[in-house]
Amino acid sequence: MRNIWKSKFPSGMSTSDTNGASQVPRIPASLPYPAFLDAFLRPLKPCIVTGLADNWPASNAWTRRDPLTTELVPDYDALRAAFGKFTACITFCGEGDDANSDARQRDMSVAQFIDDMTTQSPQKRYLKDFHFMRVTQQSPPPYTVPNFFQGILLSLNHVDRR
Repeated sequence: MRNIWKSKFPSGMSTSDTNGASQVPRIPASLPYPAFLDAFLRPLKPCIVTGLADNWPASNAWTRRDPLTTELVPDYDALRAAFGKFTACITFCGEGDDANSDARQRDMSVAQFIDDMTTQSPQKRYLKDFHFMRVTQQSPPPYTVPNFFQGILLSLNHVDRR
């Protein structure tokens, strides 16, 4: 299977192996838009974008290395300092108000959400539609959108790129 992927996609792409599971091509974030368009977007094929967040300020400002595992983990203190004072919509999964609903939502501060997340509560929840880019004037911005995703986002907003 690996040879099929390598011959089908532009150079710089590889495949990921997961114990015999389907192989999904890995592509660099620097892949030119025309190559992405032809190989993935038009044929609606999945891919994994690598190196996407390597140079994002958020990758350094909002994460840290766990001293025990050396894994990259959220830096809750930094997130609380940056966004704790803001209110956001939190979704509590599996706690519907009626039989037709499987989740309930409520507003709470981001600080409270972070505190709840760090108490190891078994309750599943997520921060829904919090637009931190609207509430911060950080320069440079905490992240950038790769060129081939900008076109997708613009088309979703009915903006002509030409």
